[in-house]
Amino acid sequence: MTLPDSYPGRDSHPGRDSFSGRHSRDSYPGRNGEIYDLGTHWRQLVQHWVARRNYHTVHDTVSVSLQFDLHEAGRVVTVRFMTTKRLLVAFATDGNFLRQDQLAIAAAASNAWNTEQLNPMLSVWDVRGPRPCLAGVCDLPLTCRITQADFDALANDWVERARQMFSRCHQVFKL
Repeated sequence: MTLPDSYPGRDSHPGRDSFSGRHSRDSYPGRNGEIYDLGTHWRQLVQHWVARRNYHTVHDTVSVSLQFDLHEAGRVVTVRFMTTKRLLVAFATDGNFLRQDQLAIAAAASNAWNTEQLNPMLSVWDVRGPRPCLAGVCDLPLTCRITQADFDALANDWVERARQMFSRCHQVFKL
């Protein structure tokens, strides 16, 4: 995954821990729009991105989830945006629980996808649990600074990769 021009540390220099001028550390105007501190404004960035798309969304105290149809597989993909202590995470699943006899094929599908894309994203999630599934995970450090436009492009890419990934798992691996 390539990060947009606003990545952690892009504008930082050793020994410089604040911005000069009247703008806060959380956001400041940039040449391509306002730049947001992801750790503070992740929910706003996600909500503004989602508002311009035709996704069913659910907001709760810890996440923003969206759903879109995966027509070719007859399924719905859910992408849940949430934070950990250090990351914004987009967790995607197609809601298809794997049977025990599908785990090896699902692991092979994950390995194939991750190798071909050169970006580990797909995994068999919760193998020890009662209902494992395929899951895609993308993340960004909460220390990022990013414009709404750059976030929109990145989130669009994550959703498109999830669409391609689950379509391929269904079509090629019959998962």
